[in-house]
Formats: sequence, structure tokens, C-alpha cells
Amino acid sequence: MQENLDLGHMQQIIDEDNTKPYYIPHHCICKPEKTTTPLRVVFDTSAKTSTDQSLNSILLNGGSIRDDLFSLVTRFRTHEYAFRADIQKMYRQILAEPSQRYLQRIIWKETSQWRI
Repeated sequence: MQENLDLGHMQQIIDEDNTKPYYIPHHCICKPEKTTTPLRVVFDTSAKTSTDQSLNSILLNGGSIRDDLFSLVTRFRTHEYAFRADIQKMYRQILAEPSQRYLQRIIWKETSQWRI
């Protein structure tokens, strides 16, 4: 979570607005045998709220962005050069519309100590 904060992929909310926020449930997945990312955060946007709706159910579906395999291979072979890239943080780099950010809140604390 600190990495998300450091990279500017999330920010602290200071002023409360008049909208009813949605807090995304999240948990960590720990794989000690992984050297690059032994701990990663998973957000559960399909979790239903007390109104029996999830964030996934109320947001607009943008459709599939994946091509079928035949189209992908055919397009790949039409070019002389190809490159590849790591998309590890691709989804965190999609800028959310400011008016919709109240739907993407999380509760996170930096240390294991509660401050009152």
C-alpha cells in the first residue's frame, strides 16, 4: 500500500464530501517463495454491500479489451519488429474521474498500532 501511495496511485482523503462513499474490501496474498513480489494486495470489487450491490455491478462495463488469439497472432506477424512490456502496474495507472473517486476508497493504516 505504501508503494501505491509513493507512486501517486492513491491519495489521502482529507475533506469529506456529501456523497456516500464505497470502501473497497482488500486483503493481501503472501507468497514468500516469490522474490519480486512476496506480498501483493488484492481488491475485492465484487463484494456486495448492505444494499446487495457491488462496485462491479454499478460501474459501466467497458467490454473486453482482448482480441481473439487468431487476430493477435496475425497482427503480430505483419510487422518486422515486435516488443514486449511488463504490465505489472497497468491497472493502477488508469486515472479515475474525480467525480467517481468516492467509489474507490480503502481504509488503510501505515502501522499495526491504532491511534485514537
